[in-house]
Amino acid sequence: MNLAERIIDEKNLKIKNTKFYKSRKSKTITSYQQGSEISFDSGESIHYLKAKTINSSRWGETASFGSSVQFNLSKNPSELTDFIRHIEEELRQPPRFEFPKTCIVRDVKIINELDNRLANAIVRKCDNTEINVEEFSVFGIDFIFSNKSEYSLYLKRVSKDKKHLEELNLEELVKFVKEKNIDLSQKINEIYVCTHNEHGREYSQPLKYYLDFIDEQERYCLIDGKWHKFNQSYLSYLKQEVDSINLIYEQNFDINSSITEDLFNKKRHQDDGYINCDKILETLSTYKVEKMDLYKDETLFFVKIGTPQKLSYVIDQAINTIKILQNNESQIKIAEKEVNVRNICLWIIFDRKEKISQLSEVNSIIFHMKLVEWKKTVKDAGFSPLIKVNYVKS
Repeated sequence: MNLAERIIDEKNLKIKNTKFYKSRKSKTITSYQQGSEISFDSGESIHYLKAKTINSSRWGETASFGSSVQFNLSKNPSELTDFIRHIEEELRQPPRFEFPKTCIVRDVKIINELDNRLANAIVRKCDNTEINVEEFSVFGIDFIFSNKSEYSLYLKRVSKDKKHLEELNLEELVKFVKEKNIDLSQKINEIYVCTHNEHGREYSQPLKYYLDFIDEQERYCLIDGKWHKFNQSYLSYLKQEVDSINLIYEQNFDINSSITEDLFNKKRHQDDGYINCDKILETLSTYKVEKMDLYKDETLFFVKIGTPQKLSYVIDQAINTIKILQNNESQIKIAEKEVNVRNICLWIIFDRKEKISQLSEVNSIIFHMKLVEWKKTVKDAGFSPLIKVNYVKS
């Protein structure tokens, strides 16, 4: 991918494969018409590109870039030395442009530390730890698609003592660790998953291959069982996207620590003219909406008090409602009255000491990823995204 940043023609993209983090989309493969310029969705990391090159005589007309590179060239063996020298020279040059991607971690000390953090997160069943069986993977420059399968967990060199599973998930993994009395911090790389597919064939992969984990402290993540770090371009995209969301702060809505979300919503209804929708299942055509907290001035509000790490749930609720509204022509019935919706607002009441002027000041890459997905969903549905911020008074 480093070579791709130096030799592809960014205005002639053919195929792009990307991974999304903490999003409803996990991976996508997109093909492009001739003459399409490369562009990026918010929160995506590029894992594969096929594109025209900037110099067809040196690199061939097109090339494919993944965890390896495929050139379409006719070369004699005697010409390979010069060709490799050209590649090395190119990699020493600054990139012509940068795209969001992750870079593999090779430092053994860092890998061991990340393995320990992952083991602790699994035992605690943290929100940023998931078992995610991907529909396809990229090996080199090839796409490998998975079939419907069942699974077994086992320790390396003890494959006879397998635990069979109909579904691979975090709860079953924690059960297996407890039943076998495994010290996960010492043996996380010795746990394997055997996949049994419908054709009777089976194969094994290390457990880490199936884990989806982001380390908030240092911006690392697991991809296909290997540790990677987000590059600065990826982090810059997130920062740019979250800081472009309209941010509103009105000090008079700051609350004391004794105020619950229920009480906050009731007070907005009593004192400020908001319609309180909390705990009400609203009907949109034949759909039921799980959660809407407040409504006022053509704006739906989703209220949450807490730290950034606890805000993913309200963002997911807002996305669910947006999807339903999109199919209902932006109309909703509240208190037996049909109302229009133009704006979707997350009303976040932070439990933190320092106030923020931009959302990127919140030190949580997962929170930023979720916000970027929410913003895109809101805008794609034809609404305006807003965020109101308040604070729990110390």
